[in-house]
Parts: sequence; C-alpha cells; structure tokens
Amino acid sequence: MAARDRYNANFKCENCGNEGIVKVSEDDYPFMKKLHRDVDGVEGQISAHMNGEFEIQVTCLKCKNVGYLFKRKRS
Repeated sequence: MAARDRYNANFKCENCGNEGIVKVSEDDYPFMKKLHRDVDGVEGQISAHMNGEFEIQVTCLKCKNVGYLFKRKRS
C-alpha cells in the first residue's frame, strides 16, 4: 500500500469572494501510474468532489457558483 501526501488547496469564489479550503490526498510515489487523488474534506461554505482523475470541482454554497482546482488544459 502506498503512502499518501496530504495538503490543503485554497479556493476563492470568483463570483462572491467566499473562501474555503479543500483537503486533498494523493499517492506520493512518483513511479505510480495514477495519483489516486481524493478529496478528504472541506472547510468553509463550499463542497468539493473529484471530477475525473486530476480535476476537483468546487461549488460555493453561498451563490452556487462552480469552480475547479487542478484543471487540465485541453489542447
């Protein structure tokens, strides 16, 4: 079983300025094929869930605006 890196990602709503923290974990071995990134929790008036393997979708609970963390650029 792989060890996990844990970190916090700050989120600020572009619409109303509401702020929150998304608690994230992922596998810490660089040779693994996938990160297995997970949302472990949130602080503040937001909700968050994984949207694919890399992207985290965050919803502001004050104004219902949707934003993204770690969004991959499509080419």
